[in-house]
Amino acid sequence: MGERYFKKSFRSFNTRQHQTIDLIAVLSREPHSIKKLCVLFEIPRSSFHYRLKHRGVTKPERALLRQKVVDIHSRSRGSAGARTISGQLNQAGESVGRYKAASLMKEVGIVSKQPNKHKYKISEDVSKIAPNRLNRQFDVEAVNQVWCGDVTYGVPGVQH
Repeated sequence: MGERYFKKSFRSFNTRQHQTIDLIAVLSREPHSIKKLCVLFEIPRSSFHYRLKHRGVTKPERALLRQKVVDIHSRSRGSAGARTISGQLNQAGESVGRYKAASLMKEVGIVSKQPNKHKYKISEDVSKIAPNRLNRQFDVEAVNQVWCGDVTYGVPGVQH
């Protein structure tokens, strides 16, 4: 039997380059050559070798940013998301966009926990303040017999 080649469709994995390089590193332990795997996955060999060489290396600037992200997140009691964190980092003089803040959060393993939306309880009891005399019958026979009002709960950030 001749050499066996994988089908080109294996490149259709929806992965990023570093994940593909990690896959090539795992497959290269088998009797497949790195050159053939890089051609198959359309990854330059120089990128493959660069990634292997710098795999565990962390930059001190990035580590400092990660620590700042953790501090901001903990000060907000876990509610700060990527937008809030990037805004606070920018105010502190760091040039960090929301996508970079999101990747820093992912590296550290923190997720924004927003409080649940408030749900208004529909009461089953009869009102203790005023009884429901209309019972949703709004047609009245004369003027000034029935007065009606509406209580609207204000939602922050929403204009009525």
